[in-house]
Amino acid sequence: MVQTSTLAPSQTAVPGRPFGFADVARVLRQRGTVVRDVTLGFVVLVVVALFFWPSSYSTSAVVMLDPRRNNITDLSQVLTALPSDPASVQDQIQILMSRDLAAEVIERLHLAHDPEYNRALAPFPLGWFAQGLSPPAQYATIIDTYLKHLDAEAVGLSTAASVTFSAREPEKAALITNTVVDAYIESQIEQKSEAARRTTHWLLQRIGELGRQVQLAEQEVQVYKAQNALTDSGQGTQSLVEQQLAAINTQLVQARADLAEKQATYDRVESLVRSGHAADVSQVVSSPLIVQLREQQADAIRNEADLASRYGTRYPKRIAAESQSRDLAGKVEQEAQRIAGAVANDVAVARAQQQSLESSLADVRAQSNTQSLARVKLRALEANAASTRSMYEAFVVRLRESQDQDAVITPDARVISHASVPARPSSPPRLLAFAASIPAGFLLGLLCALMMERMGYGAPGRANATFAPPSSPSPSPTLAAACEPDARGPIAATVPDALGPLAADQVITEPSSAFARSIFALARNLAESASGKPKVILVSGPDPRGGRSNIAVGLARALCVPRGKVVLLDAAFGGLAAASAMGADASQAGLLDVLRGKASLSRALIRDTRSSVLVLRAASPPRNPSALWTAQEMKGLFAHLRAACDFVVIDAPAAAETPEMARLADRVLVVGSRDNMGPLQAMADELTAAGPAQVTIVLAA
Repeated sequence: MVQTSTLAPSQTAVPGRPFGFADVARVLRQRGTVVRDVTLGFVVLVVVALFFWPSSYSTSAVVMLDPRRNNITDLSQVLTALPSDPASVQDQIQILMSRDLAAEVIERLHLAHDPEYNRALAPFPLGWFAQGLSPPAQYATIIDTYLKHLDAEAVGLSTAASVTFSAREPEKAALITNTVVDAYIESQIEQKSEAARRTTHWLLQRIGELGRQVQLAEQEVQVYKAQNALTDSGQGTQSLVEQQLAAINTQLVQARADLAEKQATYDRVESLVRSGHAADVSQVVSSPLIVQLREQQADAIRNEADLASRYGTRYPKRIAAESQSRDLAGKVEQEAQRIAGAVANDVAVARAQQQSLESSLADVRAQSNTQSLARVKLRALEANAASTRSMYEAFVVRLRESQDQDAVITPDARVISHASVPARPSSPPRLLAFAASIPAGFLLGLLCALMMERMGYGAPGRANATFAPPSSPSPSPTLAAACEPDARGPIAATVPDALGPLAADQVITEPSSAFARSIFALARNLAESASGKPKVILVSGPDPRGGRSNIAVGLARALCVPRGKVVLLDAAFGGLAAASAMGADASQAGLLDVLRGKASLSRALIRDTRSSVLVLRAASPPRNPSALWTAQEMKGLFAHLRAACDFVVIDAPAAAETPEMARLADRVLVVGSRDNMGPLQAMADELTAAGPAQVTIVLAA
C-alpha cells in the first residue's frame, strides 16, 4: 500500500549562493552600460541637490564654570557656588538648551520675524504647512526650529561647555551664539539677584516679627518682676533680697559675738559686786571718775593720817578729813554700782539687737524663698527673651550682609571664548558629498545590474524562465540555436558543458552560462510542446558518464522556476548520483519504503539544497525491478504525483526495466555523447516501441 501526502508548493524563489568575484566581473562586462548610466545619474542628482541645498554657517562660544569665589561676598551667600563635577556641567548644558532661555534669545533678537525660524513667513511649501497653527503652537514651532540649530556639549574632561549655533548667514550665527551665552550669564546674575531680593524681603518680614516678639518678651519679664517684687541691683550681681540677707547674716553674727562678750563682762561684774569687790571690776578700775575719786580718797586718807599724827584723833580737821574720806569711798561705791548697771544695760541692748536681727533675718529669708520660687519662671521668661533677641540680632546681621551682596553679585560661569563670524559654511559638505557620490553611484549601479541579472531582465543570451506560451507553435529561437535535427532519429538537442562534475549547479549559480541557457531552452521546449504539457519526464542514457544526471538535475531545477512544483525521482538503484548532487542522504527513506508502506511520501521526499525541487531516491535495488515498475502501487504513486506536481523528472540509467519506466512517462530524453550515437539511436528506437511516450535524443557535449 502506497502512503502518499499532498505536496506543498514552493513559497520562495529559487535560492542561490552569492556571486563570486568572477561573477561580478562578468556582470560588469555584460551590463557596464547600466552601471555607468546609474552612476552618472546618481552623481548628477547629487550635484543638483547640492546646488539647491542652502549653505549653513556654524560658530561656537565656550562657557566655563568658574570655581573661584568672591572673597568680598562669600561669607554668607544666598546661593552656594555651583559644583564643577561632570553632572553639574551637564545640568548647565540643559539650561543652555532650555526652552526658556531660547524664548528669551528669540525675544531679544526678534527671531519670530525671521523666515528661517518662523515657517509661517517662509515661502511655499514650508509656509503653507504653518499657516493654520494657533499663536502658541506657532511660537512653540519657532522655539523647536531654533533648538534644532543650537547644540551644546561638554569640552573634554574640563568644566567648560561649547555652545554652537548654525544659521544661513555667518553674522547671524555669531550674533545668536554670543547672545545665547550672554543671556545665560545674565540669567545666573538675575537668578542670584532674585534670590537675594526674595531673601531680603523675607528677612525684613521675619525681623519685624522677631522685633515684636522681643518687645513682648521683655515686657512680660518686667511685668512679672513688678508683680513679684523682683529687683536686681545690677547686671550679673545678687538681688537686693540676697544682698540684704547676707548683710543681716553678717550683722547677726557680729551681734551674737558682741552679746556674748557683754554677757561675759556682765557676769564677771555681777560676781565681783556680790562678793563686795565692786572696785575690782576692770571697768571700774579703768573709769576716769573712779581714778579721780581714788586719788582724792588717797589724798584725804593721807591728810587724815597726817592730822591724826600731828593733832590727834579728835582734832576737828582730822575728823573732817575722815568724813571726807568716807564720802569719797561712798562715791566710789556708787560709781562702781553705776558702772555695773551700765554693763547690765549693755547686755540687754545687745540681746535686744540680736533678737531684732534674728527677726529681720527670718523675714528676709521668707522673702528670699518666695522670690526664689518666682525667679524660676522669671529665668524662663528671661531665657525666652534672650533667645528671641539673639535670633533678632542674627537676622539683622544677615539682612545687612544680604543688602551688601546686592551691590556685588558675580555669576558662577564666565565666557572664555566668544563666537566669531565663520569664514566658510559648515554644511553641506559639497566637496565631500560629490566625492562620495561617485563610489555610492557605482555601488548603486552595480546593485541594479545584479538585480537585473538575478531577475533575468535584459540578460544577453538568457532564456526566459517563465515558460509563457508563445504566440505560435514554432520552436523558440534559443532552442533552434541549441538543437539541430538528425536524420537518424527524433529531435536531437545539444547541451554543452554537461560532462562537468558541478554542471547542474550552473542553473543556479551561473544562469548565463552555455549549459544553463541550453537547459532553460530545453525546459521551455518541453513546457511548450505541441503534444501537450508532459507531467512525467524520463531522462536515461546508455553511458553513465554521458552527463545524464547533470541534465536531469538541471532540467528539474529549471522547471521549478519560478514557482513550479517539481519532484526528481533518482531511479539509479544504489548509485544515487542525482540525489547526492541535490543533498539527499543515503539514510533517508526511499522509493521502496514508500511502496511497501514503511514510510510516507512526505517523509521520503527531500528538498534540494539549491532550489525548491523535491528529491525521492530509489534506495537499494529490488529483486525484480521490472515487476516493481509494473506494480499497482507504482502506478498509484505516479497517479498521485501527476495530480500533486507540475513535473516529475526520472533520472534512470539504461537497464532492462527502462521500457517499463518509459510506459509511466509522458516524455523520454535519451542522453549521450555524439560519439556514441549508435547505442543512443538503438535505445531511442527501443523506448519508442515500448510505449506512447515521445522520445528525444539529447547530446551532451
